[in-house]
Amino acid sequence: MLKRLIKHGNSRAIVVDKAILEAAGISEDALFQISVNPSGGLVIQSVEDTKIDLFREKFKELNKQHKKLMQNLADL
Repeated sequence: MLKRLIKHGNSRAIVVDKAILEAAGISEDALFQISVNPSGGLVIQSVEDTKIDLFREKFKELNKQHKKLMQNLADL
């Protein structure tokens, strides 16, 4: 399937049809990782929510362990 970039504010966007998301088993609020292919072009991959949940859990632990430091950084 070919798609054209569309203007979205000061950026550009690619619209992914709902039918394609459903066929791939991807929810409408899914996260994606975008990287630049060394030989040119972009690589777009969906990211499993479990990895994001693990990241959030570890981030909360880090904040709890270093609460004072994090607060000082936030105040800067």
